[in-house]
Amino acid sequence: MKLWKTILIVAPLLIMIPAALFAATALTPPVYDETYYAELSDLYTRLKTAEGNRLIVVGNSDVAFGTNGELLETLLHEKGYDYTVCPFGLYGAIGTAAMVELCRSELREGDLVVFVVEPVSDVLTSYFGATAYLKCAESDYSLLLPVTNEMKTNLVGNLVPYLQERFSFILAGEKPHADGAYIKAAFNDRCDMVYDRPGNIMRLGYDTSAPIDFAAVTIEEEFADSINELIKKADSVGAAVTVSFSPMNRSAITSDTDESLLQFFRLVNETFSCPVISDPNDYILDNGWFYDTNLHLNNAGTEVRTVLLAEDLLAYFGCRAPIDCALPEMPASAAAQTKSTEGDTDAFIYEPLTGADAYLVTGLTESGMASESLTVPSVYEDKPVVGIADGALRGAEALRELTLPDSIETIGDAAFEGDDQLERLVILHRSTVPTVTDHTFDGADRVRVFVPAEDYPMYRDGVGCTVNPWEIYLDRIVSY
Repeated sequence: MKLWKTILIVAPLLIMIPAALFAATALTPPVYDETYYAELSDLYTRLKTAEGNRLIVVGNSDVAFGTNGELLETLLHEKGYDYTVCPFGLYGAIGTAAMVELCRSELREGDLVVFVVEPVSDVLTSYFGATAYLKCAESDYSLLLPVTNEMKTNLVGNLVPYLQERFSFILAGEKPHADGAYIKAAFNDRCDMVYDRPGNIMRLGYDTSAPIDFAAVTIEEEFADSINELIKKADSVGAAVTVSFSPMNRSAITSDTDESLLQFFRLVNETFSCPVISDPNDYILDNGWFYDTNLHLNNAGTEVRTVLLAEDLLAYFGCRAPIDCALPEMPASAAAQTKSTEGDTDAFIYEPLTGADAYLVTGLTESGMASESLTVPSVYEDKPVVGIADGALRGAEALRELTLPDSIETIGDAAFEGDDQLERLVILHRSTVPTVTDHTFDGADRVRVFVPAEDYPMYRDGVGCTVNPWEIYLDRIVSY
């Protein structure tokens, strides 16, 4: 009886989703075909059509930004191991669980899966980004079939907002913001990222809004079960699953490395019932190898990480012969230099950011408390001002408008609590987005956030973010 109920529920969903998508896409021009989302179809096609033994590297965006499949194939071939590399990581907003399900659906004899663990609790969960996934499936309905019934239900539940957004673009005669590495054209026909990333573009060398704390990492039980089911499926078809680690920016690590890293390794090793082939110590790299986040590598960093993974795989195969591959030099910083902008320097209180050559705004002076309009300076004492601390502007009852320069990377919890007159938060950022929390605007109900019109899609889509921090505040945003 339960089987028939399941069929009665699932069968209509299998019909409704493609039918709705077909109606939305077949009769209208594509919308997301130039964005990062569109690459998932190519990843899945490569996975399905690759011949011979496949090496499937499963994870999130660190795979896309840090794996050179062609180089990895070459390094293994030179030692007598022939695999077709299938990079299978793209965007944390889709959800790791979806990548795992797609991989599971295509496992076959001779496959070797490398599941890449990021030290981020949010991605080690059964989270499924249904709206993001619908964008990925815009022109490839086959992506809808392998996911779980629960995921299909979520897809149906998100059809209306997805279609609303899609048709809003069509009616406006435009497409979503797509720029830099976050476009389909950033990848070649092997699904390797070829967008030029010459160096670290982060001002301080690391993303202050995403610290790496090994001691705080957790793995959701349901997600752990899904990985262990993948391992069982692999065993049943003559394939194998192993675990490795994402690259991690040394400058972003906030916990005691030795003790907490060992705790993190033990958690991974005890959770997943397959070999862990890598030492996480090897994947903690200096910030010069990174690009725009604490897990995304630049060109040179990608080569370094690929060689590390090749060494781990060869050791797993029992081959200890050293790899003869000249590593690149660490590139110089490619970050835009902070330029001093006019601001109300004397209105704010500043404190040095721990571990960085920068300042946080932590409060207001007496003159600041009495001001109706303020602009945060981008530089204080020749160092960048990069964040607004928790509760920093609390109680500024006279303040009506606050302007933030593009040096600001983070805005903390309850930053404007009690600022009853504050109505306008003007953000001057271009091509970047400051990070907020779920509680940034607690106690500041009147605040509206003014952002450049051409950059509004970055707030809406959260491109480059594992989870879009602005999603819950979209009703506050006004473009200018």
